[in-house]
Amino acid sequence: MNRCLSYLLGGTVLAALGIAPVSAQESLVVAAFGGKHGQTLQKCVIDTFTAKTGIKVTVDQGVSSVTVAKLKQQKGNQSLDVIWLDGEVSQAAESEGVFQDIDPAKVPNIANIIPEAVHKNKDGKITGLDDYYYSVGIVYNEDEVKEAPTSWFDLWKPEYEGLSTWPSMSDGSGPPMLVYVSELLGGGIDNLKPGVEKMKELEVAAFYDSGGNASNILSRKEAIIGVLDSGAVWSLADANPFKVGFVIPKEGGLASGTRLHLIKPSEAAYAFINHALTADAQKCFVENYFYGPSVKDISLSEKAKARLPWGPNGSIKDLRFSDAIAINEHRQEIVDAWNRDVLGRQ
Repeated sequence: MNRCLSYLLGGTVLAALGIAPVSAQESLVVAAFGGKHGQTLQKCVIDTFTAKTGIKVTVDQGVSSVTVAKLKQQKGNQSLDVIWLDGEVSQAAESEGVFQDIDPAKVPNIANIIPEAVHKNKDGKITGLDDYYYSVGIVYNEDEVKEAPTSWFDLWKPEYEGLSTWPSMSDGSGPPMLVYVSELLGGGIDNLKPGVEKMKELEVAAFYDSGGNASNILSRKEAIIGVLDSGAVWSLADANPFKVGFVIPKEGGLASGTRLHLIKPSEAAYAFINHALTADAQKCFVENYFYGPSVKDISLSEKAKARLPWGPNGSIKDLRFSDAIAINEHRQEIVDAWNRDVLGRQ
């Protein structure tokens, strides 16, 4: 087979896969998460993309805040082609002007994702696409907690005094949770007093600084119930230190997502984003990491369905998303109120 015919056939295959034909010499640099999350992206999205297209993908691994700092530093001469960011970081970074508009005609799989996954700027241009969702809910030790909690405020029950764990301001869910509790009690980001007063009443085993820290506290049975994101919960469950229970409270889970952004437009970059939004890629990821998919109507195992952030019978509409921009604007006030009034109990 000559090179010309091989190229044409390769383009035909890519078109059939919904991937734009690109030169086999082309490569991409993609910013992604670390840990098990990153390993699962590598297995389910990155490696399968390379297998289908022949395009080499170099992964720039790191946390979202570092990725955004790199984008700002390299503005006008970016080294990254496509990036993943946490939803809150993405929302706060929108005004930095580092994201390129995404042409929906070049990402046909946009038609297959839920409307909530499509993010537009003030001009109505698409700048981000969610691929997965997770939710902060209540994790508990089923051996110790005989009746499953149903409300965030169940953590204040007398039987859990000194046996719960809650995110500190160092954990990503700490500031949003304080604002959320304030909102549930009639306050909000401009009136943190209701949440602060309620948190002063909570006797915890420990406040945690990361999901891993929380998992250790629970594994040692210093706490038997607490607030934790769904991804960390199921990693804990698979480690099997005890029978893990997880619920989304009736008031709604505090959720976030992971978001894809285009940094350097090219056929290869568009093909990568489109591939990340295929049912096959997302099914693989969800079956291995148990986030909720943005692609509609994916057939999942019973285990994966039970571990979705909205539960086996719910949807994204059961989740609650924080206002990351407002939280960032008020972050110092939130942290000061926490340190002074909750930790200081003044």
